[in-house]
Amino acid sequence: MLPKCWLEMDRRILGDAPEGSVLEEWAKDGDRRDYSNVVSWVDPDGELHVEVTVDDPVYGYLIRLWRLRDDERLACTVEDEPESALETTARLAAAAHDLSELADDPSRGPHYLDIEDVEHPDLTPSPPEEWTGTEEEWEDAMKEAIEKAGTQWGKPSLTTKEIDGGEYYYLQWREGDRVNSQYVAPVDP
Repeated sequence: MLPKCWLEMDRRILGDAPEGSVLEEWAKDGDRRDYSNVVSWVDPDGELHVEVTVDDPVYGYLIRLWRLRDDERLACTVEDEPESALETTARLAAAAHDLSELADDPSRGPHYLDIEDVEHPDLTPSPPEEWTGTEEEWEDAMKEAIEKAGTQWGKPSLTTKEIDGGEYYYLQWREGDRVNSQYVAPVDP
């Protein structure tokens, strides 16, 4: 006979699906199965399957979404912590039907960069609405900011920051885990 505390322990590798999520619906109306190092959900229509595997074949929580009719993998990612793995699995379940449709017709996918944007990155970012009519001044401010930042055209994005009651445009870009920013100009020229 096993000790009472062992019988009461939840041996599942992941907890319950987030409340109100598509994954919770899959658990209620579809199927959830827990194994020693795998938990899987099947959607209520029996078309899609999401599976989380711990430490096999990668370290962490390997999350995979499959379409059952043709056993096609639609998505795959890895998370380090059980909470983030469960949240990512819930988001993947919410996007599962869209991903399945995308696999059938990739032209429905996201917009890809135009070759013009790559060959002529100085075309982005465009002057904000407040700078209409002063595009030349905007270009000068952008060139100066990019020179100071030591970054390339097209790489940074434009954001606004409020400092001491005033609003200012800044370039922002990511280098590894760090987000860098460089002043461009005030929002109102």
